[in-house]
Amino acid sequence: MGERQISNFEKRFNRGFVVVYPEKPLEGAARRMQNQKILEAVKAVLTGILKREPTPDELSGCKPLTRKKKL
Repeated sequence: MGERQISNFEKRFNRGFVVVYPEKPLEGAARRMQNQKILEAVKAVLTGILKREPTPDELSGCKPLTRKKKL
């Protein structure tokens, strides 16, 4: 990573991450809803990074993530 990227990362995440685990695992519809929201969040992050919609194979990890090079 370049110097600018490192400083931006440190500026945003220097306080660390907070992870909260539920006392009991979710079941049924609540678990499906949580998984759907996680998938949408991952898809949004990959869309921002790749500057395009990720394919289903890229989301599942079957194909490596690549950005198209401009000619």
